[in-house]
Amino acid sequence: MLGIALLVVGIVLVHNGILFISNCKVQVIGEDGKDTEKIVPLVIHSPKTIAYFNVIVGTLLVVGNLIMLAFHAPDQLSEDLPNYVVFQNIAAGLVFGITYLFIAGNLLLKLDGRSFGIFCLGASVFAFIMVIYNFVRLGDIGMTYGYSFLILALLWLTWLVLWFAGVLQFTFKLKLMEKIFPYISISVGVIGAFVPALLLLTGVWGLL
Repeated sequence: MLGIALLVVGIVLVHNGILFISNCKVQVIGEDGKDTEKIVPLVIHSPKTIAYFNVIVGTLLVVGNLIMLAFHAPDQLSEDLPNYVVFQNIAAGLVFGITYLFIAGNLLLKLDGRSFGIFCLGASVFAFIMVIYNFVRLGDIGMTYGYSFLILALLWLTWLVLWFAGVLQFTFKLKLMEKIFPYISISVGVIGAFVPALLLLTGVWGLL
């Protein structure tokens, strides 16, 4: 499940990054004769198109992971690796799904991006805890049996960078982040999602 989820996550992250890069703000003369800012697409991507893409993938992630959760009742949760991996994957899928639905809502409904930044803050805290927890579990088990925890820790670390960048971009609206956030989205989409998805789906990483 994680490999399939990361595949679509990576594709959407790259597309979102391209959207942010390919839309620039230019000064134009409005109907009232005053200068105003207008977003001009530089390539074929448009905010509405990417929004629908985010809706589709976000909905699939949320619904799919809720179904996964339904088939793994709480009393099945134990300290063994398979259950732990399944529940952590479900959590990651749900957070990413909600992230994409937030982005779609902001693009389609022109919502206040600060609320999305607050969500990213919560996701960042959760990702940070997951990084620490997986490294602790790795230290307890060792590399012989705990390589899965190393992989999960590194994946959560890349996602932590993405969500914390979202905090700086959408809540604090730092000017610098407007320039580098698209590249962070693309980089995490490739390094933290698409490549791991290929490794998982081809059996190079036996995480699941």
